[in-house]
Amino acid sequence: MKPSHDKSLLTSNFAEYFYYFIGLSLLITITLGGSLYYYSSSVLREEAITSNTNSLTLLRNAQELVLAEVDKSMGNIFLDSFYASYMDYYKKQDMITLQMLQAKLDDVLSTNNYIDSVYIYYHKDAFVLSSQQGPVPLSDFGDKQFASELTSKTFEKSYVKTRLVKKNLKPDESVITIVKAIPIYFTGLPTAYVVINIKGMYIQQVVDSIQTNQNAGIMVADQAGNIITQKAGSNVNITNASEILQMPVGKETDYSVKKIDGVETLVSYMSSEKYGWTYIYTIPMSIVTYKIQLWARTALLFGVFVLLFSVFFSFLFSNRISSPLKRMLSLLRNDLAPEDKKQELTSLKGIKQIERNVTRILDKNRNLENMLQDYEIYSRNQFLRALLVEKEDVTAKTFERLAYYGLTLETDGSFVTCLISMDQYAKFSHEHSEKVRNTLFLQMKESLNNLVFQNQKGFILELETNQIALVLNFGPRIEISEAKQIAYAILKEAQALIAVTDAYTFTFGVSTPYIGLEQLNVSYYEATVAANYKLILGNNNIILYENMEKGEKHIAYPVSIERNLLNSLKMGDSGAVTGYFAEFETYMGQQATDHIEIVRSFFLQLFSSSITCIYEMDSDLEVGVLMQNVTYTDLLREETMHGMVAYMSNVYDQIITYLEAKRNVKNQELVDKVKAFILNHLGLDLSQERLSEQFYISSSYLRKIFKDETGETIKDFILAERMRKAKELLAHTSVKISDIAEQIGYMSGQSFSKAFKLEEGKTPIAYREEQQRVLK
Repeated sequence: MKPSHDKSLLTSNFAEYFYYFIGLSLLITITLGGSLYYYSSSVLREEAITSNTNSLTLLRNAQELVLAEVDKSMGNIFLDSFYASYMDYYKKQDMITLQMLQAKLDDVLSTNNYIDSVYIYYHKDAFVLSSQQGPVPLSDFGDKQFASELTSKTFEKSYVKTRLVKKNLKPDESVITIVKAIPIYFTGLPTAYVVINIKGMYIQQVVDSIQTNQNAGIMVADQAGNIITQKAGSNVNITNASEILQMPVGKETDYSVKKIDGVETLVSYMSSEKYGWTYIYTIPMSIVTYKIQLWARTALLFGVFVLLFSVFFSFLFSNRISSPLKRMLSLLRNDLAPEDKKQELTSLKGIKQIERNVTRILDKNRNLENMLQDYEIYSRNQFLRALLVEKEDVTAKTFERLAYYGLTLETDGSFVTCLISMDQYAKFSHEHSEKVRNTLFLQMKESLNNLVFQNQKGFILELETNQIALVLNFGPRIEISEAKQIAYAILKEAQALIAVTDAYTFTFGVSTPYIGLEQLNVSYYEATVAANYKLILGNNNIILYENMEKGEKHIAYPVSIERNLLNSLKMGDSGAVTGYFAEFETYMGQQATDHIEIVRSFFLQLFSSSITCIYEMDSDLEVGVLMQNVTYTDLLREETMHGMVAYMSNVYDQIITYLEAKRNVKNQELVDKVKAFILNHLGLDLSQERLSEQFYISSSYLRKIFKDETGETIKDFILAERMRKAKELLAHTSVKISDIAEQIGYMSGQSFSKAFKLEEGKTPIAYREEQQRVLK
């Protein structure tokens, strides 16, 4: 009996309806789920690629700045032909030239805080000129193993390697070694190899400062694929970049999906044409597409709902439901026999059970509706963002979607876009959690929506982490000039509202009105440019795009202003430094107001030139102490030109205070050395020109500091010391007058006697006779 019952169930109208409903529902589910998956995957991948490229650009710019400082310091070494002929001078024992070349090499370390050590290896003579050990044979050199292997290396411009260098009484230190040749262009083997050891901590600090996902990896490789450095704590196990990329890379920037340790990984890279380094960013695709898992769970719930939906409606349309309903109607009319009434009571119990099942299904359906509502919001925001940011064709489908999302816009009217950008967002995000940020922006959106869109058409949309787009729509009958006035009045009210309700300031970038929905992306671009203009005008402003100065003129770097400022800095003239820096600020405000990135790069150039000026002034300056509080990364964090000006003013105050303190000590030390030299060499030529050559300073500067520190001139001091020495010899020895004259630097006894009489009022002979009488 049971088999026949199952067979009748399979052929019943319930089974027929069940097949229809579940087939149709599954078809809809698969179609929508597949479309959603592929669309979301594509969007998330593009966002990841953009984020990776931005991180690599920041890394490349920061490291190229370090390498540029190294190249600047080493430029004199590579271009000095004396170093190519060093061994000839060494064999001739030309001590002056040897000392000059050694001092020039030592200056590289004192003027560049990034370099750990430098040496030049002359392989034919097995000899090394080092900044740490001086001139030594290769056999006595501390890094002899690495130096001796250089002749077996082949490279075009340079060879790069990360390694550990032994330190006396200290742990081994990680350095990035760059090897170049003298001369730069050569065939066969070069005359010498220049080995530059850069402190690895600087490059590593730059890599570690890049904010990434904890599962992402950042690497820097040379042209051969050797890993120079990588982000600390990276889980990527790669020893050579050629494992994931074709080295050297063919494009400046690109990406691909590779399998690394069996995991699908998105690999983005960016190359440096100048230095040949490649910057690589890797992140597992599972991290990129993590958000899709939410939609996968949604699809699973939807599938369960489809199954229950099919069962419910199959029961509803089958005889299992319709027959009991007929019996209930008959029961109400008292048409049933007693036997039928008993059967009807049994059927009612079944109906109650079905009602309970239906209630559970409806509860699950409500949860699904909530999830679909969240997706509805996400889909609406993506659609509006595409209208704003991307160049998307406006079609009949666009108008359908606008109507679907409840946006009644005058599509043939004019549009004004306002981009509201939070000022000092980096500081805000550092001090507050993501929850505080989301709460703040949600409250602000609600306040703006209630204020603006009561009687005004348009929409509000959150874009980036610190930006909200406010789009105002005006009817076709409203003139462009009138639309400008209305928009500006609305935005003034909005700015005042935010100032009252929020403790943080916002900059409003406002576009000019554009007619037609298809021009919305142009309007958004203008609003973005105007908002970024806060670098020039400062924070908490309403910046109209039409009021910005626009042009394509070439902006030249103010070299003359920089030269005057640096000369004043060398002289320690704080007033002149302040004046020339104010002139630099005025020039930037007048010439580069529509070139925001030029403003930032010019301030970086001035910062670099100022720090280099300090290095060049005195190789003995302890600039490491000063640079602990003065770094270019702090300057990059400033969002406005006003902030950059304040930062640079603080830098100059620190530099001048530091130099004045050091100059006082150095001047006294120099005067003491000059005095000692004079006392020990009274018989030599002690002219001021000779002394200035001896101590490598100008004669005028030597006269000034000697007078300031001692209160007398160098000439008076030399004369007094010579007379003191002469009187000592006349009184206590029988040395001839001519010999005494020679010992204290006079050309003849006659010139000495004349000078002595002018000072003492008597001749040397008379003075000797007088002293001998006194001693007797």
